[in-house]
Amino acid sequence: MKKKVLVMMTTAILTIGAVTAVYAKENNTQNNFGFGRGMMYQNNINSNGTYNQMIDLMKNNGFEDAAKAMENRDFDSMNNFMNNITDEQYNQMTDIMKNNGYEGMAKMMGSVSRQEMVDIHNSMMGR
Repeated sequence: MKKKVLVMMTTAILTIGAVTAVYAKENNTQNNFGFGRGMMYQNNINSNGTYNQMIDLMKNNGFEDAAKAMENRDFDSMNNFMNNITDEQYNQMTDIMKNNGYEGMAKMMGSVSRQEMVDIHNSMMGR
């Protein structure tokens, strides 16, 4: 269960990054975001407070294994978690986001089904 929350949180973070990239590209902004510069990549992991806050949030809500996989960038464990997440776990993750200052992420997660989020995750991870 802990691993599933990790993957969901990671997926939500990556989805928000992808949406931001599309929005920036469509609006011809000067920022050239790309998936390769996403939150999960080494260049941004240590300097990105949000990523570290997500890990801490997961640890504080009983998802230590998932948090450890995120810290270690263990993508196989994250994929395994994501592909096996239940609707109950997905809803729990959405509530955790909503109750801890990530209302935007919670709204995004609430706007798609668990299976749609799994599909988005798998698409972004090249699986």
